[in-house]
Amino acid sequence: MARKRLRPTIESLIESLGRLGLSPEAVDLDRLLADLELPEYGAEVEDDRVARAVRAMQAARAFAETGIPAVRKAVPNLRAVVTKDHRITWLIRTEIPLLDNGRLDLRLDIAPEPEAAEILARMAARNDPAHRLDALREAVTRTALQASRALHKPVDRLRAQLLVDLREVGADAAAYIAHMDRSLRSRVFTYGPKLARGLNDTLTPVRRHAKAVAREGSRLRRLRDQVGFGAYIERFTAARRLNRTILFHMGPTNSGKTYAALQHLTAAETGAYLAPLRLLALENYETLRERGLRAGMITGEEVLGAANPTHTARTIETADLTRPIDVAVIDEIQMLSDPDRGWAWTNALFGVAAKTVIVCGSDDALSYVRRAAEAANESLEVIPFTRKSPLLLVEEPVPLEKVEAGDAVVAFSRRAVHENREILVARGHRVATIYGALSPEVRRAEAARFRSGEANVLVTTDAIGMGLNLGPLKRIVFSAVRKWDGSAERALTHSEIRQIAGRAGRYGHQDVGYVAATDAVAIEPIRIALSGAPTAPAADTRFFVRPDLGAIRSVAEEMRTHSLTEVLTHFARATFYAGSPFQPSALEEVLEVARIVDRARLPIEEKFAFSVCPINRRDEIAMGLLERWCQARAAGLTVPALRGNLAGALDYQERTVKLASAYLWLSRRFPETFDDGEAIRHMRGRANDAIEQHLRETATRKAERRSRRSSGAR
Repeated sequence: MARKRLRPTIESLIESLGRLGLSPEAVDLDRLLADLELPEYGAEVEDDRVARAVRAMQAARAFAETGIPAVRKAVPNLRAVVTKDHRITWLIRTEIPLLDNGRLDLRLDIAPEPEAAEILARMAARNDPAHRLDALREAVTRTALQASRALHKPVDRLRAQLLVDLREVGADAAAYIAHMDRSLRSRVFTYGPKLARGLNDTLTPVRRHAKAVAREGSRLRRLRDQVGFGAYIERFTAARRLNRTILFHMGPTNSGKTYAALQHLTAAETGAYLAPLRLLALENYETLRERGLRAGMITGEEVLGAANPTHTARTIETADLTRPIDVAVIDEIQMLSDPDRGWAWTNALFGVAAKTVIVCGSDDALSYVRRAAEAANESLEVIPFTRKSPLLLVEEPVPLEKVEAGDAVVAFSRRAVHENREILVARGHRVATIYGALSPEVRRAEAARFRSGEANVLVTTDAIGMGLNLGPLKRIVFSAVRKWDGSAERALTHSEIRQIAGRAGRYGHQDVGYVAATDAVAIEPIRIALSGAPTAPAADTRFFVRPDLGAIRSVAEEMRTHSLTEVLTHFARATFYAGSPFQPSALEEVLEVARIVDRARLPIEEKFAFSVCPINRRDEIAMGLLERWCQARAAGLTVPALRGNLAGALDYQERTVKLASAYLWLSRRFPETFDDGEAIRHMRGRANDAIEQHLRETATRKAERRSRRSSGAR
């Protein structure tokens, strides 16, 4: 006898909603199933139960939007965590003073007792923030007092330890208290049975570091002040006057963290968006203009938009650290750990003069952001974001012959990208190409080809990790999980895998994103990364910094030298003393350029500008050209626009675009020397067009030639 096939419960639920006059699209069906505690198949669905559950969900949504702010205003030490399906978790925030000086408070989050939890649940069900409000206040106060009494002994022990520390550091007690106060204000402890031991385990190393800071010798203090890093944080005077609040929008790719930050920025009277790429600066400049704001864009090469804008989009290296604004958004904050460019994020994090600083990025940056908030004596609130669409691992290898429309094949060298491209074109795919050596304009054009459907497959490096809208992208296929990082080949970090993989399944375009690998060996490291495993901590977690002009002048005067090489060598050897929170950012590469620019008779400030010009330091032709530019500047000559050859090969055109960009960067600093900006922009545009034409045609021609050769052999 055949077994009767059970009908999916979800179908019955949708029919019930129809009978009730409700659209299934307006209801979270998964949550409704869970609230009704129905099995996936064969359940009887009662309309009245469905109606009651839907009303409860609507009430919860309304309460999350309007009731929670009212409750928090009435009971300030209550905090709510709201999930995207409007479920609410309540916590009671209390502070226990550790010393009688108005500082050093221990901050705790405590779960409400049953009475308070019941009142809050009824408030949510009724969407009535006034329901039994006095009883709620009493219950919250009672819970806080009970926690304080329960922690009486461990808190007394901690107070005694702090007093011993203060006697040890003696005259430097103020420095000890200041460091401990910053650390405690950036930490919130969760009340529970293991808290007493956790306090000791957590705060013992913090106390040890506070004592080390307090005991730091006066000689080192003088050295730090002399070279400009001793009072690094205090040097950002505009930022220090504002008592800034730092919000960390922490989450993976495709979680809406940057979108939420831009909403906050748009609502502010003045603000800035600080981008890791010129491409992102341009995209968000256009967004700000579309929203009716008086917007401008500033990069190392160009200035666009309104005069005296209220809102600017900038590359992070051009951040204005002097003009006070209401909101600043610092994107991709995990770039703090980048040896080459991390200094720019360090400067912005400590120095942007905004009342509210919103940093966006992955959880890998949390320890950096927390230490920065502690050091700057500023409040930090971490706002977690979760991915909006699921990201699933394909368990079987996906070799290139099984690549489908909507896939992006990722490699980690220019050569590998072009090899993959030719194979895919030969198999009949229309391929768009993106890699780091391409200019932002070409990358954007190639991404547009993929979005429009002109190309159905993307071949790329990790250059897609940020800054490109790749709407139709449904699957990332890793053709390698190792990369050359400039000094050695290494495995991708978990964070790098997640950043790249997260580009698949963009919310609003795809319901699900998929991640695959061409080789079975690569599947396991991808699985581990996608599971949320943290990236192994860096061996050196100091902040990257780079000397500014003030520091360069100071050391040059002290050493009585005009040699940039000598000044930078002094920084590399002496400035970053033992125990310093800073380390030099790619200073060895800058030193190589400094040896070249020192051959020109230029003021040391101008030498420094040439040394940090964005030029390919591994390209001998580019370095030779930079030296000639320095000599022309020293001789008082003008530098004409470069001559481009449209018939040049792809790598020639790529170099042309980079050199043109370096020329424009220098023209903003030395306009009287590099005075042919319009001609250089025209030449760069023609080179970009040649690159784009090459990418559209070359692989197809090679594939056709290969096909003809194969036919001839037969």
